[in-house]
Amino acid sequence: MSDGTWGIFLCAAALLCAVAFAWYYVRGVLDGDRMLARMAAVGFFVLSVAAIATLLKVLG
Repeated sequence: MSDGTWGIFLCAAALLCAVAFAWYYVRGVLDGDRMLARMAAVGFFVLSVAAIATLLKVLG
């Protein structure tokens, strides 16, 4: 697999996981579970940064 294809795959996986963390954040807020909401927010932020960095690497 080429580096560009691998980068696109990693970017898509990171975005998919970021969406899952966003869903867990909403569930945590609606259920009143502060720990779940905070951890999901951190996961969303980290994976969003990873997706952006991977996308910039592929495009650049």
